[in-house]
Amino acid sequence: MLSAYRVLDLTNESGLLCGQLLADLGADVIQVEPPGGSSARRVGPWWKDEPGPERSLFWWAYARNKRSLALDISSEEGRARLRGLAEGADFFIESEAPGRLASLGLGYDDLAAINPSLVYVSITPFGQQGPKAGWAATDLTIMASSGCAYLSGDADRPPVRCRVPQAHAHAGADAAVGALIAHLERRRTGCGQHVDVSAQQSATLGTMFRSLDVPLEQTPAVRRAGGVQVGRAFLKSRYPLADGWVILGPGFLPSTGHFMKRLLTWALEEGLGSQALIDEEWSSFALRLVRDEVEPDAYDPVDATLTELFAGKTTAEVMVAAVDRRLLIAPLLQMDEVVDSPQLAARDFCVTLEGDPGSAMTGAVRHPGAWARFSATPLSLGRPAPRLDAQAAAIATEPARRPVFDNRPASPTADAAPPLDGVKVLDLFWVLAGPASTRMLADYGATVVRVESTSHMDTLRAIAPYHYSNPHPECAGAFQSANANKLGITLDLQGEAGREVLHDLVRWADVVTESFAPGVLANAGIDYEALRAIKPDLIMISSCLMGQTGPWRTFTGFGNLAATVTGFQQMASWPGNPPSGPYGAYTDFIAVRYNALAILAALEHRARTGEGQYIDQSQAEAALHFLAPAFLDYTVNGNVQSAVGNEDGDLFPHGVFPAAGEDRWVAIAVRDDADWAALCGAIERDDLLALGDRSSHKDVIEAAIVGWTRERVAADIERVLQAAGVPVHETLDTTGLFACEQLQSRGHFIETAHDIFPTTTVESTRLSFSRSTARRPASALSAGRDNEAVLTSILGYDADRVRDVLARGALS
Repeated sequence: MLSAYRVLDLTNESGLLCGQLLADLGADVIQVEPPGGSSARRVGPWWKDEPGPERSLFWWAYARNKRSLALDISSEEGRARLRGLAEGADFFIESEAPGRLASLGLGYDDLAAINPSLVYVSITPFGQQGPKAGWAATDLTIMASSGCAYLSGDADRPPVRCRVPQAHAHAGADAAVGALIAHLERRRTGCGQHVDVSAQQSATLGTMFRSLDVPLEQTPAVRRAGGVQVGRAFLKSRYPLADGWVILGPGFLPSTGHFMKRLLTWALEEGLGSQALIDEEWSSFALRLVRDEVEPDAYDPVDATLTELFAGKTTAEVMVAAVDRRLLIAPLLQMDEVVDSPQLAARDFCVTLEGDPGSAMTGAVRHPGAWARFSATPLSLGRPAPRLDAQAAAIATEPARRPVFDNRPASPTADAAPPLDGVKVLDLFWVLAGPASTRMLADYGATVVRVESTSHMDTLRAIAPYHYSNPHPECAGAFQSANANKLGITLDLQGEAGREVLHDLVRWADVVTESFAPGVLANAGIDYEALRAIKPDLIMISSCLMGQTGPWRTFTGFGNLAATVTGFQQMASWPGNPPSGPYGAYTDFIAVRYNALAILAALEHRARTGEGQYIDQSQAEAALHFLAPAFLDYTVNGNVQSAVGNEDGDLFPHGVFPAAGEDRWVAIAVRDDADWAALCGAIERDDLLALGDRSSHKDVIEAAIVGWTRERVAADIERVLQAAGVPVHETLDTTGLFACEQLQSRGHFIETAHDIFPTTTVESTRLSFSRSTARRPASALSAGRDNEAVLTSILGYDADRVRDVLARGALS
């Protein structure tokens, strides 16, 4: 899809994924490294557990499909060579500290002067501007700044991060989406622009919009693994198995109550529980708890039943039951069980790559495979991570290249339309992984018609945060954020009249999105083959947990369950404790970016060829790319990574330490000896420098840090350590997120109109462009708000046709 384009990738471990995603889509990505190699080559885990620049599994994971060129950009010769390459490039990606490349004459303005069509992408911890733009940071401190760390883990322990770095992946995936949005704008204007990505802002999606707790006056979210607080009751979601653990989805919401009935029916078949439990109105149970219409102990018989049921079941038995009975449960799978699962085998997910001659990668190595399956243009996954400077000679002998859009005007018109102006999307996605991706498209000009049904309410309308903690469908802040800037129609897809409207919307649309269970649309006669007969150049994407094929294709649930069967649970846990996992529906947040990227790539292909296609997007398969180093640690070394709390394989000290106040924490990470000396000086403990090997004196060092931090408020700790250049950040709770001056400076929170309240607040786009401005939502999306506008303005129905549609019950 991107085979016509060249990318110069100067990122390190903070942004490698962006370039790899573009390479997977076919772009020629040249990884420009310092003469000694990218710092990403010094990030573990390692081949055979032995460090070395060609042995980093992190590098193998995220430099795949690229070519390597070593350049010393601190020298004029190196800068001149890079400028020459940039003059013929289409994309330029970098993750240097804000201002560094500009100081070398390699900033956006410098390169745009010689190549106006260049899309220049910057990935940094906090963005290019703002009070924290220059702060020292690591994965740990960024995740602390995003709110994700605070919400993850056990209430009686410090917040915990995922042991496989996640901040770079959130930012890198967002950056790839931003690059293609800017590119599609360039198709019309011929001009590139600067895309500014903040890893902090990207990672906030992992809070599931709980950054809105304060402006919506929602009771703030708290850290409590293993269940969910509903009113005065704590409903458990984690139970021990005979050989592991099982995690439950929320079976007590309007759209999920039938799953709880299925689970309790299974228990009754095993001689446990009662018919009375099955007959409970589970679809309204959570609402009745919140309203104190049900006693907090009403769930106790269910808890006792499930405890006994699962205690006698194995991981394998629970997986079979989850698939065959379509239960809202998932057994915790280790990485080896994921990689070697029958599902990945049936879908031929793993891609086997052979190392270059002379590289450390010897023999065939299984890597994570396609993050989406395109019917017309499959991803290109055939090249392993390059050796340092391996392609220098080939690149040097290649003829001078001109950018694809070299023949366009040097500057766009002042009234340039939004990047995705004219793109039309019929959005049948629901909950979060899909709708938040089409929100990204709507923000930048796409016309998105979101289809709902009042008879089958979107689950996201039943999930906090709410206005004033009131669980009303129109009060749900997460739903409003995921669906801002869209048009909404309530359509009955079960009836003939509703189908007729749907078919007209398909004729109108460029893209159709859906996240029904596999087979549902085919049974209804509205799958891709049927819709392509209506619109031959249609792009259609189906997104679900496991993909459209394979023995686990009917595995049902949300991102918390996909996280459980893809290895995330134990990656964000404390050793010796039950698994806590990352907060919320974690793989949903990952799939958002992959869904958006797949749609944008397919739009690019159709713009060049006129060809539409079908996309099968498995949330689980996409999510495994966020765990790619651990995936390779198993396939290369046989290591199955387990819980380590906040420890890091390469950095120490590295942890979340108590600050003054109740449940107040700061994340501190030492990257090297310079950071260590600075930290010791800042806390007035230079005596610690005499200890020698830091990792051999873990308890002494951590006790010294705790002794210093617990007496100080987080802001003072940040001020002192950042002044010394040591990565530190308060572990922000949801109240702190809204107060964060960096997020506020980037316009992260947007006030908009609401049908019930004077205003509401939604999160903004997580991207920033130098020319293109995201649309501001005019109002919150209430159910059926745009029924008439869609029928008349979009479809062109006259008054008689509208009356007929209404009379025949097409709208629900």
